[in-house]
This record gives sequence, C-alpha cells and structure tokens, in this order.
Amino acid sequence: MSYDVEIVTHERPAVDGLGDVTVDGPLAVEPEDLAEPLAAMVLAPRWLTTLSVPFDASQRRRQRVRALARGLARTHEGAAFDPQTDAVIWPEARQKRATALKAETTSIVRLEWYVPADRWTDAPAVLLRAIGRRCPEVLPRRYGASEPFQHAYEADGFAAFAAAEDTFWLASRPSFGGHARPPDEAVGQLGVDLDWRVLDSDPRWRETAVDLFAAMATSVGAFYAEGWVEPGWRVSSNNRLSIDAGRRTRGSALTRGGWQGLPSEPAWLTWFGGRYREPVAAALAEAAPPRRRLRRAVVPAVDERPEGLLVRLDQAPRAKLPPLPLPAELVRPG
Repeated sequence: MSYDVEIVTHERPAVDGLGDVTVDGPLAVEPEDLAEPLAAMVLAPRWLTTLSVPFDASQRRRQRVRALARGLARTHEGAAFDPQTDAVIWPEARQKRATALKAETTSIVRLEWYVPADRWTDAPAVLLRAIGRRCPEVLPRRYGASEPFQHAYEADGFAAFAAAEDTFWLASRPSFGGHARPPDEAVGQLGVDLDWRVLDSDPRWRETAVDLFAAMATSVGAFYAEGWVEPGWRVSSNNRLSIDAGRRTRGSALTRGGWQGLPSEPAWLTWFGGRYREPVAAALAEAAPPRRRLRRAVVPAVDERPEGLLVRLDQAPRAKLPPLPLPAELVRPG
C-alpha cells in the first residue's frame, strides 16, 4: 500500500526531480475518470499525476508529498486531491473561473439535447451529474415553472421537478441558466445557455462546453443535439438575459407538432444518434471537399463514437456557418 496524492491539470505538467517520491503519470484522463470533487475543481481536466510514498512513511514525508502536490497544482492551475480523506487540498476554496463581464447586447451559446421518452425520467439527474463534474457554475441556483422562481436548488428536488414539468433555472457566470421540457409524446428536451464572450475568448471554457455537449448526448441516449450561437441578447449586470419583444430567435428543433425531422439550420455543434447516425455519417463522407481553400472555409470536424456522431463546424463558436449536407429525407420540411 502507499500514501497517494493526486494532481489534475489541463496542460500536461513536467514532473521530475522529486527525490524519493514515486511519480505515476501524467496520464490522460476525462472528467468521468476522476473523483467528482477533484473533477469539479479544474476547468477541462486532461492530465492526472499521482505522487506516492509508502503507506507507513513518516508524517514528515507525507507532509512533503502534500506540499509537492499543492505546488504542482498551483503552478499548473490545477487541483490536488487526497484520496485517503476524499478531500481537495488545493485550492482551498473554489476559484472564480469566469470574470464578470459588462452589461451589453451580445450572443449566447445554447446547447440542447433531444431525449427519447423512455430515457427521460433520469435525464435531469444525469444532466446535474454531468454539469457537476465539468462546470458547477451551470448548476441551478433557483428554478421553477415560471418567474419569479420559487425553489432554491437541491439536487433530488430539482431532478424530480424537471422530470415532471416544464422547468427553467438561473445559474452563475458564464451560464445564464437552462430549461427542461418533459416529453409530450415521444421526445423530451434539455438545454443550457452559456455566455458566448467567455467561450469565444477562453479555450478551456470552449472545450468544457464541447465535452459537456458530447457527454450528455451519450449519457441520455440523445438521438439529436445541437449547440448554436444566437446574437441579439441583452445581458444585465446581474447575469440575466432579455431580448426585444418580437425579435425572431432560432426555433426549437421540437415543434408544436412534435419531432418532424432534423432542422436544416447549421449549428456550431451537432450530435446525430439513434437512426440518424449512420445515414448522416455516410452523407458527410460522400460530400465533396471545397475545390479551393477559402479564407473562411469550414471543414466539419467529425468525431465518430459508438453512441453517435459529434460534428463541430468550427473551433470557436460562431453564428454564420454553412449547412451540413444532410440526407434530404431526414430533414424537417419547410
């Protein structure tokens, strides 16, 4: 047995010269590979390093290992975790990972997942777990069916409420909140809103959003999901959204008549699961590349997974994007 301390970072750390301390790693990881308290402390965690000494080592050697771990975490903007006590030892308090931005008219990034009815009951709880590991700022602060929201956040209460009725919530920067819409018949919907300004300027927040998008789509068995940029929203100084009455926004992929097929509008991120995975993959593979390289040419990044197809139209989120070559028979009419 050994006495271990774990360090998680986004960038790969250089670990050498630690004397009689055993070093395991750095090893590539995903948020699901980590203890939840540790995963939640690091934005876009990618590397795990473990420092060890024999379990019967002196208290002085144990303290040295903890000090080394804290130093590595501090240097690499990561976190250190003691598995023996199940506690994060650095940082000592959760750090603010998104600064307050000025009140102005800007864009939002909306992520939405479309969930089969037979997977809906657990979907809100799955969303909470996925958010909690990656970006706790997006967790609800208050929620309800309409404003002013009557419920303070508590995980089990929120999950039960959102599984049963239309739910909206407020969150902390860089999120504005989210929504849940239980199935009318066959399809339920979950969504979160993020501040485009943060995702555009901070690659780690951008990758966190992509990771959340794909992890949720996989976990809830989404047959379709999309993440797009929508301009024209006003952000207040207290992190609330508003929009001019009558201003046209992008419509939901789920219409009043239910699910009618894939929307034709392009999105920064799209997920094709279920019966859409194979025909969309084939259509993308057959699509001819541009004959010449344009200055702003977009070549979709396609990540083929067993559960579905993740398509990313650009590194950074932007509003104006070319449409995907989707099979016409799968696209919603009109």
